[in-house]
Amino acid sequence: CATGCATAGCATMSTTAMTYVGAGRGDYLVTTSYKFVGNGAGELAFVSRVKPLWGRILGGVLALAALGGVIAMAAMPKDTSTTTPIVQQSIGPVPIDQAAGPGEAEFGECTFWGDPHFKTFDGARPSFYGEGELYIVKSDEVQIQGRYEGTKYTMGLAATNKIVVGGSFINYHVLEVGCMESGDITLDGQPILTNFPSTYSLPGIPDAKITYSTAGQLVDKATEMFDKRHIVHMELPLGVQLTVLRWSNYVDFRLRMKPQPNQDGGCGNFNNDPSDDTTEQIFRRDGARVKDSDLLFRTRVKVIVGNTELQLLNICPQEQLEKAKEECVQELSGVRGAVHDEKQLKSCYLDLCFGSNEHALRMAKNLFGDKTA
Repeated sequence: CATGCATAGCATMSTTAMTYVGAGRGDYLVTTSYKFVGNGAGELAFVSRVKPLWGRILGGVLALAALGGVIAMAAMPKDTSTTTPIVQQSIGPVPIDQAAGPGEAEFGECTFWGDPHFKTFDGARPSFYGEGELYIVKSDEVQIQGRYEGTKYTMGLAATNKIVVGGSFINYHVLEVGCMESGDITLDGQPILTNFPSTYSLPGIPDAKITYSTAGQLVDKATEMFDKRHIVHMELPLGVQLTVLRWSNYVDFRLRMKPQPNQDGGCGNFNNDPSDDTTEQIFRRDGARVKDSDLLFRTRVKVIVGNTELQLLNICPQEQLEKAKEECVQELSGVRGAVHDEKQLKSCYLDLCFGSNEHALRMAKNLFGDKTA
Protein backbone atom coordinates (compact mmCIF):
# COMPACT_ATOMS: atom_id res chain seq x y z
CA CYS A 1 0.00 0.00 0.00
CA ALA A 2 3.01 2.23 -0.13
CA THR A 3 2.04 3.53 -3.54
CA GLY A 4 -1.56 4.16 -2.54
CA CYS A 5 -0.57 6.06 0.61
CA ALA A 6 1.91 8.13 -1.29
CA THR A 7 -0.75 9.02 -3.86
CA ALA A 8 -3.26 9.87 -1.10
CA GLY A 9 -0.71 11.91 0.85
CA CYS A 10 -0.54 9.62 3.94
CA ALA A 11 2.64 8.75 5.76
CA THR A 12 4.23 5.36 5.60
CA MET A 13 4.43 3.21 8.71
CA SER A 14 7.78 2.06 10.11
CA THR A 15 8.38 -1.60 10.89
CA THR A 16 11.35 -0.95 13.22
CA ALA A 17 11.17 -1.43 17.02
CA MET A 18 9.85 1.48 19.13
CA THR A 19 12.70 2.99 21.21
CA TYR A 20 12.75 5.96 23.66
CA VAL A 21 15.06 8.60 22.19
CA GLY A 22 14.35 11.57 24.50
CA ALA A 23 11.75 14.27 24.83
CA GLY A 24 11.24 16.23 21.61
CA ARG A 25 13.42 13.88 19.54
CA GLY A 26 11.12 11.02 18.57
CA ASP A 27 8.02 10.75 16.40
CA TYR A 28 5.58 8.99 18.74
CA LEU A 29 4.02 9.51 22.15
CA VAL A 30 2.56 6.80 24.37
CA THR A 31 -1.19 7.48 24.74
CA THR A 32 -2.93 4.25 25.78
CA SER A 33 -3.00 0.50 24.98
CA TYR A 34 -5.41 -1.52 22.91
CA LYS A 35 -6.31 -5.21 22.72
CA PHE A 36 -5.98 -7.05 19.40
CA VAL A 37 -9.12 -9.12 18.67
CA GLY A 38 -8.48 -10.31 15.13
CA ASN A 39 -8.58 -8.79 11.69
CA GLY A 40 -11.90 -7.05 11.06
CA ALA A 41 -13.30 -8.05 14.46
CA GLY A 42 -12.75 -4.82 16.35
CA GLU A 43 -13.74 -1.19 16.13
CA LEU A 44 -10.29 0.42 15.88
CA ALA A 45 -7.35 -0.06 13.51
CA PHE A 46 -3.70 0.91 13.99
CA VAL A 47 -2.68 3.59 11.52
CA SER A 48 0.25 5.96 11.64
CA ARG A 49 -0.16 9.68 12.27
CA VAL A 50 2.08 12.28 10.80
CA LYS A 51 3.59 14.39 13.59
CA PRO A 52 3.09 18.10 12.89
CA LEU A 53 6.18 19.85 11.69
CA TRP A 54 5.87 22.67 14.27
CA GLY A 55 6.13 20.17 17.15
CA ARG A 56 9.45 18.93 15.86
CA ILE A 57 10.73 22.44 15.39
CA LEU A 58 9.63 23.44 18.92
CA GLY A 59 11.26 20.37 20.47
CA GLY A 60 14.50 21.12 18.68
CA VAL A 61 14.47 24.76 19.74
CA LEU A 62 13.89 23.80 23.39
CA ALA A 63 16.69 21.26 23.31
CA LEU A 64 19.07 23.79 21.77
CA ALA A 65 18.05 26.41 24.36
CA ALA A 66 18.70 24.03 27.24
CA LEU A 67 22.08 23.06 25.80
CA GLY A 68 22.94 26.74 25.32
CA GLY A 69 22.05 27.49 28.93
CA VAL A 70 24.34 24.75 30.20
CA ILE A 71 27.18 26.01 28.04
CA ALA A 72 26.60 29.61 29.18
CA MET A 73 26.58 28.63 32.85
CA ALA A 74 29.78 26.67 32.44
CA ALA A 75 31.41 29.66 30.76
CA MET A 76 30.42 32.16 33.48
CA PRO A 77 33.24 33.27 35.84
CA LYS A 78 32.95 31.90 39.39
CA ASP A 79 32.85 34.27 42.45
CA THR A 80 35.73 33.16 44.67
CA SER A 81 35.34 35.93 47.31
CA THR A 82 34.13 35.18 50.86
CA THR A 83 31.93 37.27 53.13
CA THR A 84 32.01 37.33 56.92
CA PRO A 85 28.43 37.39 58.21
CA ILE A 86 27.38 40.20 60.54
CA VAL A 87 26.12 38.64 63.76
CA GLN A 88 23.31 40.66 65.29
CA GLN A 89 21.58 38.14 67.50
CA SER A 90 24.45 36.23 69.10
CA ILE A 91 23.62 35.03 72.59
CA GLY A 92 26.33 32.46 73.23
CA PRO A 93 26.74 28.78 72.51
CA VAL A 94 24.20 27.29 74.92
CA PRO A 95 20.61 27.46 73.60
CA ILE A 96 17.84 27.77 76.15
CA ASP A 97 16.17 24.58 75.01
CA GLN A 98 19.33 22.49 75.10
CA ALA A 99 18.39 19.02 76.17
CA ALA A 100 19.85 17.98 79.50
CA GLY A 101 21.69 14.72 79.90
CA PRO A 102 20.53 11.96 82.26
CA GLY A 103 20.16 13.39 85.75
CA GLU A 104 21.02 16.93 84.62
CA ALA A 105 18.85 19.99 85.17
CA GLU A 106 17.62 22.04 82.23
CA PHE A 107 18.95 25.50 81.44
CA GLY A 108 16.61 28.34 82.27
CA GLU A 109 16.44 32.01 81.38
CA CYS A 110 15.81 35.13 83.45
CA THR A 111 15.45 38.53 81.78
CA PHE A 112 15.48 41.95 83.32
CA TRP A 113 14.71 45.31 81.74
CA GLY A 114 13.54 48.84 82.31
CA ASP A 115 12.37 50.10 85.69
CA PRO A 116 13.24 47.03 86.85
CA HIS A 117 10.98 44.29 85.55
CA PHE A 118 11.95 40.65 85.88
CA LYS A 119 10.82 37.56 84.11
CA THR A 120 12.07 34.88 86.48
CA PHE A 121 13.38 31.43 85.60
CA ASP A 122 9.92 30.11 86.46
CA GLY A 123 8.09 32.76 84.43
CA ALA A 124 6.89 35.10 87.23
CA ARG A 125 6.94 38.89 86.72
CA PRO A 126 8.01 40.72 89.91
CA SER A 127 9.05 44.38 89.75
CA PHE A 128 11.27 46.55 91.97
CA TYR A 129 10.82 50.33 92.00
CA GLY A 130 12.78 51.41 95.08
CA GLU A 131 16.46 52.33 95.08
CA GLY A 132 19.16 50.19 96.64
CA GLU A 133 21.19 46.99 96.14
CA LEU A 134 19.18 43.78 95.65
CA TYR A 135 19.94 40.15 94.93
CA ILE A 136 19.48 39.02 91.34
CA VAL A 137 20.84 35.52 92.00
CA LYS A 138 21.78 34.31 95.44
CA SER A 139 23.08 30.74 95.71
CA ASP A 140 25.87 28.78 97.35
CA GLU A 141 28.32 29.42 94.48
CA VAL A 142 26.80 32.06 92.20
CA GLN A 143 26.19 35.61 93.42
CA ILE A 144 24.74 38.32 91.17
CA GLN A 145 23.53 41.63 92.61
CA GLY A 146 21.94 44.71 91.08
CA ARG A 147 22.02 48.38 91.97
CA TYR A 148 18.75 50.18 91.26
CA GLU A 149 18.64 53.96 90.94
CA GLY A 150 16.01 56.40 89.78
CA THR A 151 16.37 58.34 86.54
CA LYS A 152 14.65 61.42 85.18
CA TYR A 153 13.27 59.27 82.36
CA THR A 154 11.52 57.00 84.87
CA MET A 155 10.19 59.88 87.01
CA GLY A 156 12.52 58.84 89.82
CA LEU A 157 11.44 55.19 89.86
CA ALA A 158 14.40 52.83 89.89
CA ALA A 159 16.17 51.40 86.86
CA THR A 160 19.14 49.03 86.96
CA ASN A 161 22.29 51.14 87.12
CA LYS A 162 24.84 48.34 87.63
CA ILE A 163 25.17 44.63 88.17
CA VAL A 164 27.98 42.79 89.89
CA VAL A 165 28.95 39.12 89.66
CA GLY A 166 30.92 37.21 92.27
CA GLY A 167 31.10 34.02 94.28
CA SER A 168 33.19 30.88 94.46
CA PHE A 169 32.33 29.84 90.89
CA ILE A 170 34.67 32.59 89.61
CA ASN A 171 37.22 32.22 92.42
CA TYR A 172 35.68 35.12 94.33
CA HIS A 173 36.57 37.68 91.68
CA VAL A 174 34.15 40.62 91.52
CA LEU A 175 33.03 41.58 88.02
CA GLU A 176 31.08 44.84 87.72
CA VAL A 177 29.19 46.14 84.66
CA GLY A 178 27.18 49.34 84.69
CA CYS A 179 25.43 51.69 82.31
CA MET A 180 27.50 53.91 80.03
CA GLU A 181 27.24 56.87 82.40
CA SER A 182 28.31 54.88 85.47
CA GLY A 183 31.88 54.29 84.28
CA ASP A 184 34.17 51.43 83.37
CA ILE A 185 33.66 47.68 83.33
CA THR A 186 35.84 46.42 86.18
CA LEU A 187 37.29 43.23 87.62
CA ASP A 188 38.24 43.48 91.28
CA GLY A 189 38.03 47.26 90.94
CA GLN A 190 40.36 47.48 87.92
CA PRO A 191 39.12 48.51 84.44
CA ILE A 192 38.89 45.81 81.79
CA LEU A 193 37.51 45.76 78.25
CA THR A 194 38.68 49.33 77.76
CA ASN A 195 38.63 48.94 73.96
CA PHE A 196 35.53 48.42 71.87
CA PRO A 197 35.09 45.74 70.68
CA SER A 198 37.31 43.52 72.79
CA THR A 199 37.53 40.23 74.70
CA TYR A 200 38.87 39.29 78.11
CA SER A 201 39.63 36.01 79.87
CA LEU A 202 39.31 35.78 83.64
CA PRO A 203 42.71 34.92 85.14
CA GLY A 204 43.03 31.36 86.34
CA ILE A 205 39.64 30.30 84.92
CA PRO A 206 40.13 28.74 81.47
CA ASP A 207 36.42 28.44 80.64
CA ALA A 208 35.54 32.04 81.55
CA LYS A 209 35.48 34.57 78.72
CA ILE A 210 33.97 38.04 78.37
CA THR A 211 33.28 39.80 75.07
CA TYR A 212 32.33 43.42 74.51
CA SER A 213 30.77 44.31 71.15
CA THR A 214 27.55 45.26 69.38
CA ALA A 215 26.40 41.63 69.09
CA GLY A 216 23.54 40.46 71.29
CA GLN A 217 19.84 39.77 71.38
CA LEU A 218 17.81 42.67 72.76
CA VAL A 219 15.75 42.11 75.90
CA ASP A 220 13.38 45.06 75.50
CA LYS A 221 11.81 45.72 72.07
CA ALA A 222 11.62 49.41 72.96
CA THR A 223 15.41 49.59 72.57
CA GLU A 224 15.34 48.52 68.91
CA MET A 225 15.44 52.22 67.97
CA PHE A 226 18.87 52.64 69.59
CA ASP A 227 21.70 52.39 67.07
CA LYS A 228 24.62 52.51 69.49
CA ARG A 229 24.75 49.16 71.24
CA HIS A 230 27.34 48.23 73.84
CA ILE A 231 26.81 44.64 74.89
CA VAL A 232 28.83 42.58 77.35
CA HIS A 233 28.49 38.81 77.07
CA MET A 234 29.94 36.58 79.78
CA GLU A 235 30.56 32.86 79.46
CA LEU A 236 31.28 31.70 82.98
CA PRO A 237 31.77 28.40 84.84
CA LEU A 238 28.77 26.19 85.69
CA GLY A 239 27.31 27.10 82.30
CA VAL A 240 26.34 30.59 83.50
CA GLN A 241 25.82 32.95 80.56
CA LEU A 242 25.06 36.60 81.21
CA THR A 243 24.42 39.23 78.54
CA VAL A 244 24.36 42.85 79.73
CA LEU A 245 23.08 45.56 77.40
CA ARG A 246 24.57 48.90 78.42
CA TRP A 247 22.43 51.94 77.67
CA SER A 248 23.18 55.52 78.66
CA ASN A 249 21.70 55.45 82.20
CA TYR A 250 20.52 51.88 82.78
CA VAL A 251 21.20 48.29 81.78
CA ASP A 252 19.10 45.34 80.63
CA PHE A 253 20.26 41.77 80.94
CA ARG A 254 19.57 38.18 80.02
CA LEU A 255 20.80 35.36 82.26
CA ARG A 256 20.96 31.67 81.32
CA MET A 257 22.02 28.99 83.74
CA LYS A 258 21.06 25.74 85.42
CA PRO A 259 19.47 25.67 88.89
CA GLN A 260 22.01 26.02 91.69
CA PRO A 261 21.85 24.80 95.29
CA ASN A 262 19.86 27.15 97.55
CA GLN A 263 19.11 29.53 94.69
CA ASP A 264 16.96 32.64 95.11
CA GLY A 265 16.95 36.37 94.32
CA GLY A 266 15.09 38.61 91.90
CA CYS A 267 15.31 35.90 89.22
CA GLY A 268 13.39 33.59 91.58
CA ASN A 269 14.17 30.33 93.27
CA PHE A 270 14.07 28.26 90.04
CA ASN A 271 11.75 25.58 91.42
CA ASN A 272 9.30 25.47 88.49
CA ASP A 273 6.67 27.29 90.57
CA PRO A 274 6.09 30.93 89.49
CA SER A 275 3.59 31.55 92.29
CA ASP A 276 6.31 31.96 94.94
CA ASP A 277 8.38 34.46 92.93
CA THR A 278 6.45 37.56 93.96
CA THR A 279 8.34 40.62 95.21
CA GLU A 280 6.92 40.11 98.70
CA GLN A 281 7.93 36.45 98.93
CA ILE A 282 11.42 37.08 97.53
CA PHE A 283 11.94 39.75 100.22
CA ARG A 284 10.76 37.38 102.93
CA ARG A 285 13.31 34.79 101.87
CA ASP A 286 16.29 37.03 101.03
CA GLY A 287 15.66 40.35 102.72
CA ALA A 288 14.60 43.54 101.00
CA ARG A 289 18.20 44.59 100.28
CA VAL A 290 21.56 42.82 100.17
CA LYS A 291 22.99 42.44 103.66
CA ASP A 292 26.17 44.30 104.52
CA SER A 293 27.98 40.99 104.99
CA ASP A 294 27.09 39.84 101.46
CA LEU A 295 27.44 43.10 99.53
CA LEU A 296 29.67 42.81 96.44
CA PHE A 297 29.52 46.49 95.57
CA ARG A 298 32.23 48.57 97.23
CA THR A 299 29.73 51.23 98.34
CA ARG A 300 25.98 51.63 98.68
CA VAL A 301 23.89 54.04 96.65
CA LYS A 302 22.51 57.03 98.50
CA VAL A 303 18.77 56.35 98.42
CA ILE A 304 16.55 59.16 97.18
CA VAL A 305 12.76 59.18 97.47
CA GLY A 306 11.32 61.70 95.05
CA ASN A 307 7.91 63.23 94.49
CA THR A 308 6.68 60.39 92.28
CA GLU A 309 7.48 57.74 94.90
CA LEU A 310 5.82 59.78 97.63
CA GLN A 311 2.70 60.25 95.49
CA LEU A 312 2.56 56.53 94.78
CA LEU A 313 2.86 55.72 98.48
CA ASN A 314 -0.06 58.06 99.13
CA ILE A 315 -2.30 55.86 96.97
CA CYS A 316 -1.04 52.55 98.39
CA PRO A 317 -3.98 50.91 100.21
CA GLN A 318 -3.62 51.63 103.91
CA GLU A 319 -3.75 48.00 104.99
CA GLN A 320 -1.08 47.07 102.45
CA LEU A 321 1.11 50.01 103.48
CA GLU A 322 0.92 49.09 107.16
CA LYS A 323 1.90 45.54 106.31
CA ALA A 324 4.83 46.83 104.24
CA LYS A 325 6.03 48.97 107.14
CA GLU A 326 6.06 45.97 109.44
CA GLU A 327 7.83 43.69 106.97
CA CYS A 328 10.44 46.24 105.85
CA VAL A 329 11.71 46.72 109.40
CA GLN A 330 12.46 42.98 109.51
CA GLU A 331 13.73 42.65 105.94
CA LEU A 332 16.18 45.57 106.18
CA SER A 333 17.72 44.36 109.43
CA GLY A 334 20.90 43.24 107.65
CA VAL A 335 21.60 46.75 106.34
CA ARG A 336 23.28 49.01 108.87
CA GLY A 337 21.11 51.95 109.84
CA ALA A 338 18.37 51.13 107.32
CA VAL A 339 15.60 50.56 109.86
CA HIS A 340 16.18 54.10 111.14
CA ASP A 341 16.53 55.64 107.68
CA GLU A 342 13.18 56.96 106.45
CA LYS A 343 14.27 56.99 102.82
CA GLN A 344 15.45 53.38 102.83
CA LEU A 345 12.26 52.31 104.56
CA LYS A 346 10.05 54.15 102.06
CA SER A 347 12.04 52.65 99.19
CA CYS A 348 11.17 49.23 100.60
CA TYR A 349 7.52 50.22 101.09
CA LEU A 350 7.35 51.17 97.42
CA ASP A 351 8.51 47.71 96.36
CA LEU A 352 5.98 45.92 98.53
CA CYS A 353 3.10 48.21 97.56
CA PHE A 354 3.71 48.11 93.79
CA GLY A 355 5.99 45.12 93.15
CA SER A 356 3.12 43.19 91.58
CA ASN A 357 2.33 46.08 89.21
CA GLU A 358 4.39 45.87 86.02
CA HIS A 359 3.19 49.28 84.91
CA ALA A 360 3.70 51.50 87.94
CA LEU A 361 5.59 54.01 85.81
CA ARG A 362 2.78 54.18 83.27
CA MET A 363 0.28 54.54 86.09
CA ALA A 364 2.33 57.34 87.64
CA LYS A 365 2.49 59.19 84.33
CA ASN A 366 -1.26 58.90 83.92
CA LEU A 367 -2.00 60.01 87.47
CA PHE A 368 0.66 62.62 88.08
CA GLY A 369 1.76 63.70 84.63
CA ASP A 370 4.89 62.86 82.68
CA LYS A 371 7.49 64.90 84.54
CA THR A 372 10.76 64.32 86.26
CA ALA A 373 10.90 63.54 89.96
